[in-house]
Amino acid sequence: METTTDQNLIFPPGITLSHNEQPIEIPVTKSGQFTFENNFEDPLPSLVEAKLKDGFIEVKMLFFVDSNYILTGHHLVVNQLFSISNYGKPKLQFFLHTNDEKVCYELQNHATKDGTYHAYTVNFRTNTTVGIPENINLEDIKIVQSFVWDIDPKTSRGTETTVQTTN
Repeated sequence: METTTDQNLIFPPGITLSHNEQPIEIPVTKSGQFTFENNFEDPLPSLVEAKLKDGFIEVKMLFFVDSNYILTGHHLVVNQLFSISNYGKPKLQFFLHTNDEKVCYELQNHATKDGTYHAYTVNFRTNTTVGIPENINLEDIKIVQSFVWDIDPKTSRGTETTVQTTN
């Protein structure tokens, strides 16, 4: 079910990763900048690395924003949704977004028109099993798919990656 506010912002599906019923705010690190000849209509897909370590799925995501409003110092949130891959395998989907309407407003008001994108990195981990069928453990999740969710609600195409295991 979609949740909206008075401004008709649409938030992604799944449960928000939380601790003690409070959303976990993911710190953002600026990682660079680049320019294309054109701006793209939809958000660019992220680059993702995932690994299973100590009972958690750890995710590192590099994502791109076409706005001169700098996200460093702000925090984003992640929604997690269990699903089944096209091959019938269990996977987790992660939707990176902000729930801060001021940040959404600033991103839109400072959108670049010249093809400039700012790159950012976030790191998060989850051991949340809410919404995952009882007979499936985190160790069974071999694929994660990440999305950059713009709550207007354009979103990037999902980037799938395999979950690596550590020794």
